Amino acid sequence: MKRILFVLTFLVGFLLPFFSSVQAGRAIAASATDFRLHDVTGRVIGLEDFRGKWVLLNFWATWCGPCLKEIPSLERLGKQVQARLVILGISESLDGKKKLLKFVQDHQMTYPVLIDGLGRVADAYRVHGLPDSVLIDPQGKVTWTVEGAVNWTDPSFQQKFLSGPLKGHS
Repeated sequence: MKRILFVLTFLVGFLLPFFSSVQAGRAIAASATDFRLHDVTGRVIGLEDFRGKWVLLNFWATWCGPCLKEIPSLERLGKQVQARLVILGISESLDGKKKLLKFVQDHQMTYPVLIDGLGRVADAYRVHGLPDSVLIDPQGKVTWTVEGAVNWTDPSFQQKFLSGPLKGHS
């Protein structure tokens, strides 16, 4: 009986993140924490570089099933609103830079992917699960956070959560 309970507990804990959906967006209105991280090509990118623009931080990992599921819709969103919204993928994977670069290329990720292997930026943004996304307005305020995989091109999601960047409002 203990063995069955252990197996069920393990399976629920292991599989639940793969079936998670969006947790209700949490409105924040606090100042975004600045950071500087290397991208997969070795370039240093900081949040301050994008002041005056809408920025979407997407915390993810190569081993995270729901993260992989939302990459294609993030790509489509990026193409849809590239003039009004900057997407920054922030990898929490412990993969080496070469392995992560290959992953990014294999999955045709065109938005910048930054490496947060120690999780310092994730900690600063109180990320507790992956994927987790944070929208920052042009004034540097966190507008909302959403935990869980998102279909970024779903019209009802866009209307509720992305009306500012989609319409170019600051």
